[in-house]
Amino acid sequence: MRNVMIAASAALCLSAITLPALADVQPCEERSFMQPPLFYPGVEKLADGRVTFRFCSKSAKDVRVLAMEVAGVPTGLDGKPPGLALSLGDKGYWSATTSAPVAPGVYTYAFKVDGLRIADPQGTRFAESFGGPQSIFEIQGPETPNQFYKAEVPHGLVSLVEYNSASLGGIKRRAHVYTPPGYEAGGKERYPVLYLVHGYSDSDDAWVQKGNANAILDNLIAAGTVKPMIVVMPYGHTPERAGVQGMVNVDFGADLHKELIPYIDTHFRTEAAPKTRAMAGLSMGGAHTLQFGLPRPDVFGSIGVFSIGLFGDQVTAYASANDAGLKARAKEKGPVFLAVGKEDFVFPSVAPVRKIMDDYGIKHEYEESGGGHTWINWRAYLEEFLPKLFR
Repeated sequence: MRNVMIAASAALCLSAITLPALADVQPCEERSFMQPPLFYPGVEKLADGRVTFRFCSKSAKDVRVLAMEVAGVPTGLDGKPPGLALSLGDKGYWSATTSAPVAPGVYTYAFKVDGLRIADPQGTRFAESFGGPQSIFEIQGPETPNQFYKAEVPHGLVSLVEYNSASLGGIKRRAHVYTPPGYEAGGKERYPVLYLVHGYSDSDDAWVQKGNANAILDNLIAAGTVKPMIVVMPYGHTPERAGVQGMVNVDFGADLHKELIPYIDTHFRTEAAPKTRAMAGLSMGGAHTLQFGLPRPDVFGSIGVFSIGLFGDQVTAYASANDAGLKARAKEKGPVFLAVGKEDFVFPSVAPVRKIMDDYGIKHEYEESGGGHTWINWRAYLEEFLPKLFR
């Protein structure tokens, strides 16, 4: 089954719209179902680049905003409580402002109200995650123009597909699929396919909602630097069972190869050959790519691994388990691209992967950026990776 999804251009873009000033907003109050909803700016960019978060509750005792990638919001990674505390103030609203300007990008956030995490009731764009739904806002800037929606370029379509997975006991699975501009008009033209996998805390909507992958593709295709392609964004998790863990998930591998790829090749106009099929992913999705993409040059001609590697005993075990596939990969010419930030906590795990590739004679390109385990990096890595494909 295929459902058309609304593209990320419907996002709350703080640099492109004018929010109502708090002076023009009605006081915070609880309203019944029969009353009109209360509207107020839940997130607001100030003139100096800082961002104010706002929440309405008449009964709350403690309100915090959780926003891992927003400058000035405590992450909790230092052992201290995560989140920025909101104070009760004007017109009965809880609010807090970041201590520093927030750089252009796409950001997720949620409120923690008396210990309960909830998405912004005033939000217009959301992403699924293990911790519950997250609200999203974006701030556009000239530094990364290709990472945001442009009205003047042709646009592709993002749809949600559902398929049955016999490999996982007959359960229903889903994926988000991007088709390039012109695809939906029909015709006989076939397209190469990139399988693009999310990270551990996310879902199959992440590369669209947080990564703006569809906007990046639209803009690069319009610029002529990227070949029109289909991008399949699978759900990277599988039902829990003993002996299967997130980073070496053999159930995901079985579903990908036996169910999803055949489904896509049957239901979309694909060029179903290794040289026109690629796989990439971030963090856990990069681990899936190492496990089920790199050693399978018979399926994937091109590979991208973002912000992940191998740790400790995984190194020897990986090379031993994938010896034949790695030798086969060394004979292929398709691009293999690795990228990681210098401040990323997984940074030490990437060197062992590079050594394995060197030992097997697998030619690869390595990008070492600044920053850490963030979408700021992953959007940039995708923008760099896409022009390398299907040439």
